[in-house]
Amino acid sequence: MKVYAPKSYWNASPEEIAATCNGCGAEGGIKVPDKVWGLDIKHCFQIHDWMFKHGITYADFVFANAVFIMNLTITIIAQSNKWLAPFRLTIATKYFLAVQTLGVDAYWKDKRRNDMMVITYVGEFRFKSTRAV
Repeated sequence: MKVYAPKSYWNASPEEIAATCNGCGAEGGIKVPDKVWGLDIKHCFQIHDWMFKHGITYADFVFANAVFIMNLTITIIAQSNKWLAPFRLTIATKYFLAVQTLGVDAYWKDKRRNDMMVITYVGEFRFKSTRAV
């Protein structure tokens, strides 16, 4: 199963990823389980955290969230049977809605707001990293 991430994420060391990505849930806020109905989705959150840290425009914020729900969907569909997929996708949708509606302040933390509608990420689909971070 391939997921999308910026090239800078794919090229980062495990230490760089660990320093930037806090996994599921907001840093210092609500904690979210790394698994949804037994399926590990932490890599989707790590990619999202990376994109939040390195994004510089409002379009980057929107794109990071779109990539987040896409990666969740790819992961869930690839690794679920027809009975579990609907339940997992329902939870994934809630996670997406939370970051889209409540994540804007976290995105702009330590950044100067830039409302440009230009996506600055350069990325690609690759097989999910099996690195433990």
